[in-house]
Amino acid sequence: MSENRLPDYLDHIQQAATEACGFVEGLGKDNFLADKRTQQAVIMSLIIIGEAATKVLGPDRIYLHP
Repeated sequence: MSENRLPDYLDHIQQAATEACGFVEGLGKDNFLADKRTQQAVIMSLIIIGEAATKVLGPDRIYLHP
């Protein structure tokens, strides 16, 4: 990973987490479980977080920062 991309990846993580929280704000568990669209939106946010995290925590970074 290029060091100059790190802020971008961290921004993607923060933005996706903020959006996921916004999707479920004021929504109870039962309503969330009944709302497939909201579930899919949250899942997509988690995918974005995971993809960006793999870039941030790639093998080169783990090796250099144990």
